[in-house]
Amino acid sequence: MFLKHQTNTVAILVRATEGSPPFVDELFCRRLSLESHRYNLNIIVLAVANRPSASRLTYGYAFDRGEWNIVPLPAVNLIMNRCLQPLPRTFKQQLQQLVSSGSGHHCRYWSASLPGKWKVYRALSAEPRLRPLLAPTILLQSDTLWEQWLELWPKGIFFKPVSGTHGKDTFHLYREDHHPSWKVEGRNKHNEFIHRTFERRQDVSAWLDLHKAGKKMILQPYLELNHHGRPFDIRALVQKNGQGRWSLTGCMVREGPAGSLTSNLHGGGKAYPVQPYLLDRYGREQSNTLLESIRQAAVRIPLLLESRFGRLAELGLDFGADVQGRLWLLEVNSRPGRSSFSEAGDPRMHSLTYTRPLAYARYLLQQHVLTDGKRPMKMPNTSSTAGLKPVPIHGS
Repeated sequence: MFLKHQTNTVAILVRATEGSPPFVDELFCRRLSLESHRYNLNIIVLAVANRPSASRLTYGYAFDRGEWNIVPLPAVNLIMNRCLQPLPRTFKQQLQQLVSSGSGHHCRYWSASLPGKWKVYRALSAEPRLRPLLAPTILLQSDTLWEQWLELWPKGIFFKPVSGTHGKDTFHLYREDHHPSWKVEGRNKHNEFIHRTFERRQDVSAWLDLHKAGKKMILQPYLELNHHGRPFDIRALVQKNGQGRWSLTGCMVREGPAGSLTSNLHGGGKAYPVQPYLLDRYGREQSNTLLESIRQAAVRIPLLLESRFGRLAELGLDFGADVQGRLWLLEVNSRPGRSSFSEAGDPRMHSLTYTRPLAYARYLLQQHVLTDGKRPMKMPNTSSTAGLKPVPIHGS
């Protein structure tokens, strides 16, 4: 049984990088470290290198007295994986030795990970009430004829990597009216702008073959999701709370630079409170309709994805609204960032984005129902929509 005086250790896995401290996602790790004592938890950060050494995993990083310190590894009770790429095999094997309770046969994870965009799309499209939110999507194959899809979707084709993040390697292929050339606009793997013009069809095919080499990609129709020429989307963050129930923490708008294809903050975007932004664009009645549709989707999506991919702890739901005011679900992320909630100026909501992961971690440890995060599992208070009580959206 979890005792009040007992301190449990949560290990946060993040990607190793150059610098001090030598890992990414420092703000997230620091905020959880500073709040962890309120939940009787101890936070330790494990930096995951792309090529881990053969030496034994013996130390991590702990935040104390305003700085990160190298500390010996204690026994680990729960693992929070924030790495966007799969863990190296040798690192996973070493993690299994850190688990301090239970059978010890599996590392115990705070949350499962979602698979790529294609599998998530397939899962969501099986739910009739969610299907109207999804843009037509196909998996790019070697024999996919882009010309046919461009004829079907005359505003252009939008290409996304199945496992991409931050808007990298996304691009829009289109043909201007009454113009013989084709254009590509988007971002490369370094998040730099791409602007290309092709006069010949075979040059388009050659560029696409080169760009998609070694990557799995999906195709969708290009949606006009912009405001005053700037792309925008709506990030809704849903999280498990201290009772193990899904709650809508809040929503923010992310707006990209003029002429950009994406609105990600990593690509130069800015964050704004959602209600005044939508009110300026759509008016009161349509704005309220959009926000209500987001709330309803935020009830259904977590439960459906948990039934398919295992226990989850939080999800970033990215929505777009087109020029007609139709709502689209663009992406679901099981490792969402929090930058937009920091920049949009709601301290209470921003604080919840960090404290709810800790509250849910404590709940898991109290319940003694940990799993390896990969197999679907029934858990108390997670399978009923009655448990999702939305926190008021910013501005409402």
